[in-house]
Amino acid sequence: MKKWSIPVMVAIVALLMPMSSAMVSAQDGVDLSISKSAEPTSAAVGDNITYTYTISNSDNFTIENVSLVDDKLGTINLGGQTSLGAGENITAPATYTVVEADLPGPIENMATVSGTDPDGNSVTANVTASVDLTYAASLQLTKTADPSPAAPHQTITYTYTITNNGNVTTDNISLQDDKLGAISLTDTTLAPGESLTATATYTVTIADLPGPIVNTATATGTDSTGQSISVTSDPVSVSLSINKWLLWKAEILKLMGVPGKGIEKAPGLQKPFNPKSQAAEHAGKKDKDQEEEQLRIRERVENQGTEEQLQIRSEVQNQAGSGQAFQDDDEAKSEKWQLKKNWGTDNQTGEQDATDNGHKPDKDKPNNKGK
Repeated sequence: MKKWSIPVMVAIVALLMPMSSAMVSAQDGVDLSISKSAEPTSAAVGDNITYTYTISNSDNFTIENVSLVDDKLGTINLGGQTSLGAGENITAPATYTVVEADLPGPIENMATVSGTDPDGNSVTANVTASVDLTYAASLQLTKTADPSPAAPHQTITYTYTITNNGNVTTDNISLQDDKLGAISLTDTTLAPGESLTATATYTVTIADLPGPIVNTATATGTDSTGQSISVTSDPVSVSLSINKWLLWKAEILKLMGVPGKGIEKAPGLQKPFNPKSQAAEHAGKKDKDQEEEQLRIRERVENQGTEEQLQIRSEVQNQAGSGQAFQDDDEAKSEKWQLKKNWGTDNQTGEQDATDNGHKPDKDKPNNKGK
């Protein structure tokens, strides 16, 4: 029987193969060796890595109690085979799915094979393989506005949609609008493929005129490795119009160019404006176009009034009808009476004038015919 007087020594040799798979091998002093390959050699979160282990006994005796353990995958199933005869090999596969906790990589794991020789001495060999990891952390942000266009005192509702279009989870998400400030979110974590929606409102003021209102939003977060990521939406533009039905009296006067700081404080002006009122047309500065328009309106009103007066006069004359002749006779009698009255008055006036001048009327003179 052969005696083993020399202690068993273990040597490890690692070899990276320049192939599409990573492959390393190791061998101990009694010709027990192991090799390990990984496919693919570069993986992303969610990908499966297939490891292939090959155990070889190049000595001339059997190794018993063979087992294989990977420090990342645990015990590897050898198909129920626990002994390895002289010159024999054992091949076993194992699969691992990449998770975000593996980032940023690479994944480096060591496999160890062990057994006992005929003298009961332990023999081992181990090997390490490395797989690089890739990942994409990305956010997408869209923004819409309704209504558009809008007018002062109308409320614009902005809708924001944030989507995680990467392959890793994004945490600590926040949203900022350059006009509205921080936007409240219902969640701050998005797994790959998930989305969240937020809304915010803005009420248009006359200070926003003539417009448009243009603003953008920016979403930020951190990926699985703690790196910051951000995305900015395309600018959203809302054009503005003037709706007098929505304005207050003070605002109308300001738009008309009426000076004075008291406009905004005058209680009577802090009321909705009535577009049917012409008060604003008579207040403030007016340019040539405004004056011409007001003149056209006035002419239409006056012409309309003249036509109505003519129509009323015509209707009155028609209603008079046959009674017109009697009216003419009455007028003639009235004129005759007036002439008679005037004649009498004139005579009295003449007599009075003569008396005032020192003369008496002829009827007051003495009658000399009897002398």
